[in-house]
Amino acid sequence: MTTNRRIFKNTAALASADIFTRLMRFGLAVVIARTLGPAGYGVYAFAFSFAEVYGVISDFGMSNLIIRDTSREKKYLARYVGNILFVETALSLIAYGFLFVLVGAMNLPQEKAVIVYIAVISYVLTALAQIVRATFKAHERMEYDATLNIIQQSVTVILGIGVLYFGYGLIALAMVFVLGSLINLIASLALVSVKFTRPAFRLNRRFLTYLVKEVPSFGLIVFFSLIYYKISTLLLSFIQGDAATGWFNASYAMAVSLTFLPAAFMGALFPVISTLHVSSKDLAKTVYNESFRYMVILGLPLAFGTTVLADKVIDIIYGPPFHNSIVVLQIVIWSVSILFLNFVLTTTLTSINLQRVVMYATGVAVTVNIILNLLVIPGYSYVGASYVMIATELTTFSICFYYASKNLYFIRLHRLLLKPLLGSFVMAVVVYYLRPINLFIIVGVAVWVYFATLLALRTFTKQDVSVIKSIIGRT
Repeated sequence: MTTNRRIFKNTAALASADIFTRLMRFGLAVVIARTLGPAGYGVYAFAFSFAEVYGVISDFGMSNLIIRDTSREKKYLARYVGNILFVETALSLIAYGFLFVLVGAMNLPQEKAVIVYIAVISYVLTALAQIVRATFKAHERMEYDATLNIIQQSVTVILGIGVLYFGYGLIALAMVFVLGSLINLIASLALVSVKFTRPAFRLNRRFLTYLVKEVPSFGLIVFFSLIYYKISTLLLSFIQGDAATGWFNASYAMAVSLTFLPAAFMGALFPVISTLHVSSKDLAKTVYNESFRYMVILGLPLAFGTTVLADKVIDIIYGPPFHNSIVVLQIVIWSVSILFLNFVLTTTLTSINLQRVVMYATGVAVTVNIILNLLVIPGYSYVGASYVMIATELTTFSICFYYASKNLYFIRLHRLLLKPLLGSFVMAVVVYYLRPINLFIIVGVAVWVYFATLLALRTFTKQDVSVIKSIIGRT
């Protein structure tokens, strides 16, 4: 199988599963919002955002280390998975003990605290499963990872909606998440043991020393990334209350859910670029450049179109109680378009052993995020927090783009941006005048107008055509 077809197969598997699971999770989020209102949704957003950040202590980026190293040397896979599972389990138990002290110090309402305790268990179990499932990505068998994702989310969402329908509330909902994560972990262990290799639970002192050296970079990248995605939610909850948190997260969660394609695409490319960096640096440069270009082509029209249609989208999905979310969506969608590019940059840098650069970039970005949030949230609430997300993504982009240009390949941004910008502007004008009609018809027309404009501008190259042909097996 050619590299192009392998990338397409893995991207398709991950993207299909990601679309399904994101739609399922988003559907559950809408049910929570409509059932519990802005304040109730704000409690849910705070508890699970806090749990996700705290749960990083368990994984600390070790799944990415497995993928990077064992995609090159698969014979070490059993040792990696076994040793890291042992370390991660120990870290999780220690971290959970400290959780009670931290939550007590925050003086949260009792129900909110209980939801946090349960949500952290769910994220710890998911982190353990991620270690096991790194085996699939190292072998570039993303269909297994995709299947397990679908199973976990289906169980969680179906039972979650049932729990809310019968009026059991957020504590019971959090328990459903724990059940879904536990099923995921058990199924992952079983499938890896049958199809690939059984984890070797024999501690290796030399390997543990290597972990101590390598893991902090990966872990801090994940931790910083989560902080700057979640800190707005946490600070809004503490400073402005649950309703403001709910309005912000209704739009932000919806906007971020649109990143399924770059997440799946770059997830499939991670082991490929890692391998090419050793075997063919020229090809690695080509993959990086084309990936960046495709994300520009996809991200810009998304930002333009959502800005014009935000009011219709919010009214249809969440209803009148979330009218304040409209302005949030119009702002944060631009941070998501930058995030499309940051997926390419951070994945590429990590693949070529420059994860410390990504750690530095995310560390600077999270510092910018926290400072700006503390300055703007007291006076500008969820609107200020929305603008901070743009500043955060721009900070990450600037640093990572500089180092990617210096160490791999310099991309001339003006050449990549011009035609997609023109296409997006033309599309936005058409969409604006079509606003009175059905939203789904507008979206269909918008896609057609955008790509027709790109074709008229001769945006696509012969290389694009050859890539598509190689993917579908016609060459």
